[in-house]
Amino acid sequence: MKTRISTDVVTTATAGKMTPAERVALLKKAALLADTGKQSDILCGLISAMTQEELVESTQALLDAQMNGNSWSQEVWNSLWTQWGRVGAVACLELSQQSSGGKTWNGFKGLNTYNDYRCLMAGWLETHPEEAMAWAKLDKLDNGSAAGAAYAITSSAQGDLKQMETAILGIAGNKLTARACFEDYFDLAATSADKPSPALIYDRLPPALRSAAWPTVAERLSQGDPRAAATWLESHANDPGYEPRAAYGLIQRISGKNPEEAVQMAISLPASAGGMQPAVEMVRGWLEKDPAAANAWLKTQPANSAWVAPFFEKPEN
Repeated sequence: MKTRISTDVVTTATAGKMTPAERVALLKKAALLADTGKQSDILCGLISAMTQEELVESTQALLDAQMNGNSWSQEVWNSLWTQWGRVGAVACLELSQQSSGGKTWNGFKGLNTYNDYRCLMAGWLETHPEEAMAWAKLDKLDNGSAAGAAYAITSSAQGDLKQMETAILGIAGNKLTARACFEDYFDLAATSADKPSPALIYDRLPPALRSAAWPTVAERLSQGDPRAAATWLESHANDPGYEPRAAYGLIQRISGKNPEEAVQMAISLPASAGGMQPAVEMVRGWLEKDPAAANAWLKTQPANSAWVAPFFEKPEN
């Protein structure tokens, strides 16, 4: 079979009749097409028939094309990482952590978004579910792999909130994964019969799960009514799951373009165990955007206040 570029869709069945060399050759040519729709019609079918060995070369070719200015649709990315999950999930994870010549695999980290990991996990669950679930239950050190693990944990509940709660409780010691699970949990809970708000979903959670859910509630509330979000934050800033960075993002959304209001809201919030104080971050941001106004406001504050003091300290010579 000749390797050529065609506008026809390449199905998995068609790609399966090609030799590995033919599939890789056609993929390299299709990766250079300017029309992303035509690219997808060809690339997705080719990728879905590839072995682990073909994917190593093909992933490099696709990413080289992108680095040279030719991108493709999200559908192709999804197909690529899902196929990796089907035929070589462990190898893909290992390659993504390797470096060569000062650069990571393919010029950058192969799996570099939450969605990449979720697609990898979807493919892995198709072909080796027990292996995938065993990996999902291990401690995770970064948010991307935690998102992939969370996909496996929440999928095991088959759309049942109570089952999902039980599954999350089962990995509660894996903090990053437990937190990541609540993206899917809140999506599912929000579509239940009474369409509850994020705050109500949080209240209905078993107490043991609220700590992991806190950052997700803050994020979801930031997308809704600012006053309701401010009220919730005031009531729950001392909850065990309080996360200063999530609170910082929420306050920014609530206050809009009023930095003084944002700082005033943040002053009452507790610092993190590592010492991060949302009010300090708010003032730093204000100083960057409008130093005159921020400095004028700072001069009205008591210099001995714990969070204000850093701005009055003189730099060491």
